[in-house]
Parts: sequence; structure tokens; C-alpha cells
Amino acid sequence: MKVLIAIPPEKFRDEELLIPVKKFQEAGVTYELASTHTGVVMGVLGKKAKVNRTFEDVLLSGVSDYYALMIVGGPGTQVHLWNNRHLIELIQIFNAKEKVVAGIDNAPIVIAKAGILKKKIATVAPGQTVREMMKEDAIIQNKPVVYKDKIVTASGFEAAEEFAAVLIKYEKSDPEFVPTSSKAGFAF
Repeated sequence: MKVLIAIPPEKFRDEELLIPVKKFQEAGVTYELASTHTGVVMGVLGKKAKVNRTFEDVLLSGVSDYYALMIVGGPGTQVHLWNNRHLIELIQIFNAKEKVVAGIDNAPIVIAKAGILKKKIATVAPGQTVREMMKEDAIIQNKPVVYKDKIVTASGFEAAEEFAAVLIKYEKSDPEFVPTSSKAGFAF
């Protein structure tokens, strides 16, 4: 199973792609990049990435190869992804199929606009993004990474390593499950 990485066609936040990709490679997790179009895309700090799939292409071929959808943030995410109907549909499909949906920096706004963060805890980059999330009825927590119900949000590139680690854990097991010693299933 792979991670589908959604990336804007320009001005993505370099560390929010490169750090998770490095962590995925170290853990043996495979991934694919998708965007609004194929080809080379450039980050705000000058790093380049090659995109081989479009969101529409993934919608047409299905999501059965993926266990997670990870959305990279950056200025290009606000411009190109926040209201992208194909990406919003992908988010809804991943969520309906109980797959992981994750966003970092300002990318959690796309997840909120897809309607799956209503009355759910999340985090996002500070600033106007908080108001955007609240418009969609998300409950904002001031933490670097928040994950619950297979939805993972991170506040920015500083949290990229922890964000990637949570995504990797979902591939291997369920990081939300906490075993207890009580026979009744409750911790006392």
C-alpha cells in the first residue's frame, strides 16, 4: 500500500514534501505524487518534484492502491488546492473508505472544505488559516500534530517529521489504539 501525496502545481513548502518522503523511504513506505497537472513542480525554496499523476487520473483509476492521502502545504496550496473539486472528492473517497487523510501547514483547510472535519479536532498553521478552519466547524487545537479517526493534521514544516512518523504508523498499525491492562478495556 502506498501514500498518495497531493502537491500544488507550484509553490509547495519544500520541507513538507522532502522530510516525509525521506521518512517514507527510510521506513520502506512507497508513495506517488499527484497534482492538478503532471510534470515538474517547484517549491518556494527552489526544490523540484516530478508529478506523474493528476487528481482526476487517480479518481478514474481508483484509490485501492493507497492507504493514505497526504496533502502538502505552502502558498500554492491555498491558490490551487483549497477549492480543487477533484482533490476534495479524493478526500471524501479516502475518508469514506476509512483510509488515512492527512494535511500539513495550510493543507488541512482542503480537508475541512471536504466536510470531514466538522466537530472534529485538528490543527493548522497559525494565522488566517485558523479562521478558515473554524468556518468549516473544525475544533482547533494548538498542537504540532493532531490525529484522530484516521485524519492527521500538522501545523507546519516544523512538525513534518512527527507528521510523517504518524502516517508511517498507520501503515504498520493503528496509532490511535492504546492497549490497556484492564479486562474491561478501561484504564483505571
